[in-house]
Amino acid sequence: MADQAAALLEALPDLTGRSVLVVGCGDGRYPRLLRGKGARRVAGVDADQALIAVAQREEERDPIGISYEVHQLARLPVMGAFDVVVALLDSPGPLDRVAASLTTGGLLVVVATNGLDLEEALRAKGFRDIVRYRHESGDVHSARKTS
Repeated sequence: MADQAAALLEALPDLTGRSVLVVGCGDGRYPRLLRGKGARRVAGVDADQALIAVAQREEERDPIGISYEVHQLARLPVMGAFDVVVALLDSPGPLDRVAASLTTGGLLVVVATNGLDLEEALRAKGFRDIVRYRHESGDVHSARKTS
């Protein structure tokens, strides 16, 4: 997790004043980390209701302004308009659904949980400025949404 978090932070811009959505947020570690890095608004989504309950309990215990929702990735609704979307993915299939909550010009940062190379899929979906950060615990890709 530490290497993955370091790779994620390396891929992110300055978050001060930005809105961030974390898809696959689990127990809320990444949303809390990103809120601590200055994000103005942070929302977390995960399919696992038990993990979201853990995240919500932590938010109740130490409120820092993060909202959490349970959604299956295959049916992820548009969650609003976010400057940055962070997603933990094991296939390129959900890229459109995840990117639907990203503003034009916003940054999509994908933690590839199984060594997945997303560069071609991101390019095919119209993303630009694609960068891949390689780490043994899973590569992180960042890409800018153009439309």
